[in-house]
Parts: sequence; structure tokens; C-alpha cells
Amino acid sequence: MIALQLNHNHTPTALAHLNEKLEALLADSEVEDEVRFERMLQLVRQRDSLISQHLSSLDESSRRQFAQNELSVNNQLNELAQSLLNSAKNDISHFIKSQSAIKKYK
Repeated sequence: MIALQLNHNHTPTALAHLNEKLEALLADSEVEDEVRFERMLQLVRQRDSLISQHLSSLDESSRRQFAQNELSVNNQLNELAQSLLNSAKNDISHFIKSQSAIKKYK
């Protein structure tokens, strides 16, 4: 799993708590993938809402600094999502190939 750094100097407390939940979810290997993906989507949507609210409460200079820091975090989350998508594609491909091999031996 990719090591994430979701907090920065300008992270508000509420967002830091949400980031902790997201990091804990991603680190918990006992959660089924389907549940993990659904919960991750919920947390990312909450992050988006919190970030939008926080941005609207900042002055222009602070907003720019916060947005620059969050861009880095967003890129990390995009990389993570892409790696999860690629992993799921590989799993599906392997499953389909296995099914084809089984049919050949029947």
C-alpha cells in the first residue's frame, strides 16, 4: 500500500480527524475490499465537502496556501485510487483467465 501523508501545516482539525479515519481504513487489512471501497468513497466525499467549506472560510492568501497543500494530498489520493483500480483490473483479468482454463478442462 502507498504511504500517504494527508495532513499538512494548514490542515484544519476536522479534516485531520477525517484523514486519520481514511488512513486507518486503508491500513486495516481485515476489511473486505468491497466494504473498504464503499467506506473510502464516503470518506473522500466527506473530505471534499469539508475542504470546500474550509476554502470558503479563508482569505485569498490562506486559501491559496491551503489549496496548494491539498493539491499534493489530492495527487496522492489519485495515485492510490489508480493503483486500487489497476489491482482490481488485474484480479478480474486473472479470474476470467482462470474461468477459461477451467472450461477447457471440463
